[in-house]
Amino acid sequence: MENSLIGSSVVISRHHLSRLAAPILAGLALACLAGCTADPTPLPPPTGLNPTAFLETRVPQVLTADAATLAARPTTTPSPTLSPTPVPTDTPTATVTPSPTQTLTPVPSLTPTPSITPTTGPTPRRTVGLSNFPPPPLAFGGDPHFLLSRPIWPGGNVFVASTYRFGANNGETHHGVDLGNDLGTPVIAAAAGTIYYAGNDLSQVFGGHLDFYGNLVVLRLAQGWQGHTVYTLYGHMATVTVQAGQSVNTGDPLGTVGDTGVAWGPHLHFEVRLDNPQDYNSVYNPELWWYPAANSGAIVVRVVNQNKRYLPGVRVDMKCSDGTKRFLDTYWDPGVKGDPQYGENAAMSDVAAGYCHLTTTLGGKAVAADAQITAGGITFVELAPTSKP
Repeated sequence: MENSLIGSSVVISRHHLSRLAAPILAGLALACLAGCTADPTPLPPPTGLNPTAFLETRVPQVLTADAATLAARPTTTPSPTLSPTPVPTDTPTATVTPSPTQTLTPVPSLTPTPSITPTTGPTPRRTVGLSNFPPPPLAFGGDPHFLLSRPIWPGGNVFVASTYRFGANNGETHHGVDLGNDLGTPVIAAAAGTIYYAGNDLSQVFGGHLDFYGNLVVLRLAQGWQGHTVYTLYGHMATVTVQAGQSVNTGDPLGTVGDTGVAWGPHLHFEVRLDNPQDYNSVYNPELWWYPAANSGAIVVRVVNQNKRYLPGVRVDMKCSDGTKRFLDTYWDPGVKGDPQYGENAAMSDVAAGYCHLTTTLGGKAVAADAQITAGGITFVELAPTSKP
């Protein structure tokens, strides 16, 4: 019988949270930037890993369960220019065969920084029917396709909110990742390309409904991938400083962080879409498209039952050799899909290079796996019951 997991937890919903009174907000606990918990008895760091100091953090508003990293940034911000007219795009070509090994252009290194998060509890909600999910592809692996840099100006927070990763569920399954930052923090292009759309979504739907992302920018990348056209979406912006049809390079300013649309508190919502820039379901995990931080890599996880079907909403705990604990929840519904090449149902970037131990519970039994994270690379881990009941 296919598994269904039930659990409970208190979470902060970005899409459905009512505006709470200030005294209530003041009492909410904060989680870490990368879903990590300081371990009182950390393992030795891996050879060659340079430990980093904790970031000085503060929280301008309760946004997700994360502290936003704030540092020096430009003193002036360009005035907004909104353009609600999209630029037509060519019909994308479907993938036929994998492309040859790519030549990747290095981007400035990022340094991951551990922080503190409360002890994680069981998965917060009941899973949906497994028959709604397509079966995973037989193969599980593939080469990296790190085409992107981070979409926040250097000095801002470039790490994903641990409870607002791709596929997480806080009232509605999350179709991108959230980067908590101060109101007005510059948002920059994650790659070179052409602005497909710049403006708001009051008359055109890009998300769950009108006025979902508020002010947004959609960028069509100059570089495609395996016959696909790649788009990046930047949502909830305070200002937009580009126009549809404009060419931009990696790092060019697009506008500023805001809290427009269905946002609660200032942050950047960031998505990767393939082929159809206005399709809310053509999204893929951004953490598998940008370069990992310095001395870290990405981990790609597949959690399945004894019949090799995806298990949604499963909590996976990770203890890694940098002395921190991390957690992942598998994608909650078929509205978000595994990478076209990998077929995962959970993933995380910026995991410190070295050893990681992954554990979860499937059908009431503990399941574990070990992994070796490679700096600048990608590691694949499958968790499944060892035998049928």
